Amino acid sequence: MKEKDISPEESMALINAMIGRARKRYTDNSFYFLLWGWITLIASAIHFYLLEYTEYPYPYIGWSLNIIGVIVSIFKSVKDSKKRVVANHTDGTYGWLWLALGISMFTIIFNGAILEWSVVPFIILLMAIGTFVSGAMMKFVPLQIGGIVFWILSFVAFRSTEAYQMLITSISMLGYLVPGYIMKFNAKRNGV
Repeated sequence: MKEKDISPEESMALINAMIGRARKRYTDNSFYFLLWGWITLIASAIHFYLLEYTEYPYPYIGWSLNIIGVIVSIFKSVKDSKKRVVANHTDGTYGWLWLALGISMFTIIFNGAILEWSVVPFIILLMAIGTFVSGAMMKFVPLQIGGIVFWILSFVAFRSTEAYQMLITSISMLGYLVPGYIMKFNAKRNGV
């Protein structure tokens, strides 16, 4: 098969198109950081409020919002995978990273009570890993800083009461929300 020579202009257009597709792939991730950031912030704030200011017997009820998050994430992921023309190694690694962390979080949450552990610091710690590594994979420093925020707040959460761990979880969501909004803003600015 004979290779076709392309002009410098065609070469530049091809490079710009590839950069645009890569940028779109990563800015599309803003959806997940914003979705999970807001769901977790709201759920943990509800949990904090119910623990600290009421006698409600099920203060964890706000976490049922996770069901909505899982359903929305699955639908969005399936829809996006149908649109994706080319997948690269990073896309697969990124997906496997968050799947592994999600399964790990699920395992910790449902087994922590058996060990009488407070699971919140461990969950924040896993979010730190996922966020920091995602930022490194995307070469997106705000997400790496978000991971560092999670690590710091995980350290604080280990030394806090259950109620204040919920408040710390709400605050830690800045590690998702700020980078998520920066991604979204960059996408609009770059016309992606």
